[in-house]
Amino acid sequence: MIKKVINYLKKDIKMNYKFYLVLIFIVLLFSIRFDFYIYSPGALDDLKDRIEVDSNYKSSGSFNLTYVTSRMGTIPNILLSYIIPSWDLVSVDNMRIENESEETIENRDKIYLKETSYDAVIAAFSEAGIKYNVDNINVTVTYVFDIADTNIKVGDIIKNVNGKEINNYEELSNEISKYKENDKLKITVLRDNKIIECYSVLKKEDDRVVIGVTLAELKDISTNPKVEFIFKDNESGSSRGLMCALEIYNRITEFDLTKGRVIAGTGTIDENGVVGSIGGVKYKLAGAVKKKAQIFIVPTDNYEEAVKLKEENNYDIEIIAADTIHTVIEKLK
Repeated sequence: MIKKVINYLKKDIKMNYKFYLVLIFIVLLFSIRFDFYIYSPGALDDLKDRIEVDSNYKSSGSFNLTYVTSRMGTIPNILLSYIIPSWDLVSVDNMRIENESEETIENRDKIYLKETSYDAVIAAFSEAGIKYNVDNINVTVTYVFDIADTNIKVGDIIKNVNGKEINNYEELSNEISKYKENDKLKITVLRDNKIIECYSVLKKEDDRVVIGVTLAELKDISTNPKVEFIFKDNESGSSRGLMCALEIYNRITEFDLTKGRVIAGTGTIDENGVVGSIGGVKYKLAGAVKKKAQIFIVPTDNYEEAVKLKEENNYDIEIIAADTIHTVIEKLK
């Protein structure tokens, strides 16, 4: 039986070898990836579908996330980027910090996504004057510098240093300050839900000792009304923070900031409500215009770029500069 099948396949391949060669070529054409991404304008993502808030306040309009559409650097996509004006070819090297892997970059961006989302909760509830509780803080590694002498990895949650429990960044900083340069610390981390024993040899930088990493505080927060995020697998980064904070604020307060309008925007936010700059403004603004948004909210640092793009492309959209959540709310009111 097996012999018959093999003979049949051999005969079929001989008769249709041209077809199989074309098929192999097409598969390779669409599967081989080069170290490039193709960026283009994205669409809008209504935050009513992305954030669940246990309240009865309704919006007549909408707050929307804006994003950059990213395509893999396959040969067809690269060729199309030379034909379609709104498609830009970007080298992966422009996004990497030194020689990091794509997995490490994606891991860090997922951390930033969580950090900014829960900072948005704090900023919104603080602005609304509604109490919230921070139940737990995970001090999470976001980057390991070349100078570091450690086996800590991006994504590790620092649990204790030389036996001292760590509950926030301040406790970690205070504990490290007790030691001197070249001291070797035993650092316990949570990695992939497993407790791992790591080490770090302290380095001196700007008259202080450091373990050579950057950190984020990922907070577990309880609120009333309850807030829950619905993340997509392909989401990452911190540029959604401002719009999430505005959506949450609008759902926990009586006044409807949207007033029936389609409002799009972008910008990071910290727990104090301060808005930070972002990248990809031209793609996000173009996507907002394409989807008929009436207002585009952009960080103050990116405002001039957005206005210039509006004038150059004759966009019919109002642009609002954002330095804090408070000023944006006042402008929308």
